[in-house]
Amino acid sequence: MTESTEQKLKHLMRKAWRERWTDLMWGIYVKEVIPAGSTGDTYNLAESILKQALIGPSPNSKLLSYLQYSLNVQIVSYSAVFENICLQGSIQKTRCLLELLHLLEQSLKHISCSGSADECAALASSLMSLETWLWGITSEGLTKLSEASSTSNSYTVICHYTTGLLSTLYEEKYLVSLLYIARCCTSDQFAANNLATLVNQTESNIKHLAGAGNPTLENLVEPVEKVIRQCRLFENDLFKENGPEKPFYENSLCTDIHTLISWEALLRPTSDGLELTRQLEVLQKLRGYSATQLYCEILRACCLGLAETADSPGELRWAVFTFLKAPLLLLRLHRSIFGLDPNSPIGEPSPEVAVAFERLLCYPGLLETTDAKCHCNVVEGLLNEVKMRTSLLSEWHVTSILSKRESLSRGGLKLETTNTQIATLVLRAEPTVASILKTLDTDYAKNQDTLLKVLSHLLSGQSFELILNAATGTGKLRAFATKLVRFNEANRQPAGSDPSKTANSRALLFDISFLMLCRITQMYGIEVILSGELGGETFFEQWASEWLKPNQAPDLLLNRCDPMLTDQLLKALTSGESDLRSGSVRWHDACFHVPAVIREILAAYESQLVSDEEVERILDTLRTQMCCLSVCAAAWLRFYIQVQPMNLKGKPTMMLDHLMTPLSLDDSKEHYRERSVLMLQIIRRLAQDENPLQGISDNQDQSLDHQLSKLWNKILNHGWSDHCTTVGIDRLFKIGGATWLVTSLVKAVIKEQSSDKRQRCVEGALSVAHLDLESCAISLATRVLPFLLTHSSMLASDEETGGPGGKALAQLTVLLFTAALNNQIASDSDPSTASKKSGSKRAIDWDLNTPGFRYPPLKKVALHDDELEALCVASSTTHENKPLSNAIANLMQLMTRVAGDGIITPQLAFISYFIQTMAEITSIKTKEVMKPLLSLIPPALVFYMLAVWPGLMSISDVAKLLAHPGDEMGVGKIAARIVCAFKNTN
Repeated sequence: MTESTEQKLKHLMRKAWRERWTDLMWGIYVKEVIPAGSTGDTYNLAESILKQALIGPSPNSKLLSYLQYSLNVQIVSYSAVFENICLQGSIQKTRCLLELLHLLEQSLKHISCSGSADECAALASSLMSLETWLWGITSEGLTKLSEASSTSNSYTVICHYTTGLLSTLYEEKYLVSLLYIARCCTSDQFAANNLATLVNQTESNIKHLAGAGNPTLENLVEPVEKVIRQCRLFENDLFKENGPEKPFYENSLCTDIHTLISWEALLRPTSDGLELTRQLEVLQKLRGYSATQLYCEILRACCLGLAETADSPGELRWAVFTFLKAPLLLLRLHRSIFGLDPNSPIGEPSPEVAVAFERLLCYPGLLETTDAKCHCNVVEGLLNEVKMRTSLLSEWHVTSILSKRESLSRGGLKLETTNTQIATLVLRAEPTVASILKTLDTDYAKNQDTLLKVLSHLLSGQSFELILNAATGTGKLRAFATKLVRFNEANRQPAGSDPSKTANSRALLFDISFLMLCRITQMYGIEVILSGELGGETFFEQWASEWLKPNQAPDLLLNRCDPMLTDQLLKALTSGESDLRSGSVRWHDACFHVPAVIREILAAYESQLVSDEEVERILDTLRTQMCCLSVCAAAWLRFYIQVQPMNLKGKPTMMLDHLMTPLSLDDSKEHYRERSVLMLQIIRRLAQDENPLQGISDNQDQSLDHQLSKLWNKILNHGWSDHCTTVGIDRLFKIGGATWLVTSLVKAVIKEQSSDKRQRCVEGALSVAHLDLESCAISLATRVLPFLLTHSSMLASDEETGGPGGKALAQLTVLLFTAALNNQIASDSDPSTASKKSGSKRAIDWDLNTPGFRYPPLKKVALHDDELEALCVASSTTHENKPLSNAIANLMQLMTRVAGDGIITPQLAFISYFIQTMAEITSIKTKEVMKPLLSLIPPALVFYMLAVWPGLMSISDVAKLLAHPGDEMGVGKIAARIVCAFKNTN
């Protein structure tokens, strides 16, 4: 059938040419031959006409007019014509080529397609073929002109034609959009390389002609150079930022950067900094910060942190971050921003880092305050550490910046003024960590006295805290903890032939290492201990997993304890005559059995069989024997008190309070003073953990929302999160969870009336969500926004987020989703970071079928083609093992259903803000970080929104949102269909 129809068309074409039919007659008779519902493309009509029209040295104008008419009445498609022109047009036939170029000139600005998604995708693909063909003709034409042939005038006209057509291709939004979609959907790397080669050849040829000085070709140079620039800046022009200017002020704080640095310095001391690097890099692209501005804000945050926490618990952590971690953070950011290999050495100093330090000098008040509180020249310390650790600065840079600092300051302090400077102490502690690790690798049995001196010295004064902070800053804390666990295990019981002195030394070593490990666990989390190489089989790992793990109460009945050993320990404590360190008992068994002993004492105490004074005497005996036993007793009492009714809490609470009371003893007991100080710190922290609300507010009757409001206002007013605010928000987050936190942040953003403060609200909320990006993003996608979109929101919104507050919420939503998706992708690509993630604070419910709302049914609408309807619900089925992607995909499905109703509501206005924000943020710099979010957009959502809200976005925005390089789902076809459908809407 097909063959006979083709033959009929060929006969009809020859007859029309012989009889000189008009274009109208040609159209009438062609439609009689082509079956109803088909087009000339099915029977290769465009190919047949072109072959016949170009058979001689000159073109057959009559046949080409038939082709033009067939295009106009859509008997043949533009894609078929363009593809066949590319196949049959040759520069060897200059007259034929000129006629084809003239046909293209008439057709290019009137291109349209109203067919299926496949036909629109074919049009886009044919435009890409046409682009390559035009560059090839241009390059060949310039080559012919360089040969100075007699027909050079024809080649000049050809080159003018091709450059004009290419210019049209790169300037018309509709054509640019289709061309970009085609580039994204093709996997033909050869075609891309071939295009780049042709452009380079054209550039080389035009330079050669320009250098020849031929006056007749001068008018050709400029248009060729113009289209070369347009081709190379093709994506830059498509992705140019069309959003509002970002109001950056030189002296204003970047709230998001400063708050992120505060989280890292104070809440994630054991982090290796890789996650923070990725988060800052994403934030830099999304917010439009330059590298210099980013570096300067990091340095300024360090100075603010040091000044604000001087002589407070957070001082050491800020010092470690500033002098040990910040230089490496700058190095990683520099390599990432400028596309360098992560492990490559720095060849040349970074001018951006140098300028960042010079900008830092513009805040003399801050620097003088920091220097005065830290008793050192902080800028000098930072410069030296950045130069030494990263090579991002040269000696000349350091000298120059310091001279400027000295001229601006009033006698800046030197780094080495006293030995009590926090910077000096931290930097000196760094090599000490390596020395201690080496010492812990020695033979435990042969070097007991040496080890005892080293460990007891660590307990004196501030030494232990300094060593721990230095270990976190250099990434050696896990190694230190692992060696301590192994050391504790080796000394957990006396050898059979140990003399009393050796047994005593082993007991002290066991006691000191136990206390150190408890303190490390409390300060940095139990993951530091359990992530070691020992597989969780050692005594301390087992004990810590049961008694120090948060949100987990151990077995309070203690049925596993040996009654005989419990009685032996009870007798030793009540009589006060036995020394547990003499070797008569294994100390790790004593630790496991002390809770049972304390239970017996408490039972007797509650039964009034023993007096208050006797209980205090027994507890004093316990903590003077081995400090670790006192800690084990306190751990049990803490959990016991939690599960008792109020009327039974009194006596166990009194026992716990007594264990926290300092005991006045002489210095005759070996190293007891140092051990007791650490013991009391541990027990007080255990008691504090019993009440997680402690320390958040002076008024414990205040609600979480009220307490968060106070802390939130401090962030907005100060522009960053200070120590108390950081710790307070973290504690509230642990109590309230991600959904509560996100709901509170959304309310704060929506209700803000001032435009300037609203922008700061968005920055602050985004940075607070970095406490746990994934949990907060999932809560926003599954808990907060679905209720809003289904008219069941409890948010105090301005017109239910259809107003300016909704626009700010849409911006926060896009930024948070983008940051979380990029963070998830980076974590998935690096499995080693999965166990090290420090952002996860609280487990959340992953069930996406939230009670309280239901997805409304998809409204039956007349879609243009079946593919659009199919892809409306396809994206949510491809992320089954990724809760975050699945949550966002489901949210967008809900948005699609709301948009499909076609009713203008405040909810639809919020969706329009969401779409607009994605289009505005997506630029040449951000397209890579935006891709994970954009790939989740159902094409139907864009289609519905354009149908309901025609001026919402341009067709270029449609291409940016829906077309992505390496598209494997065929979304590019639907993107091409939508672009064609809405070609004339704006």
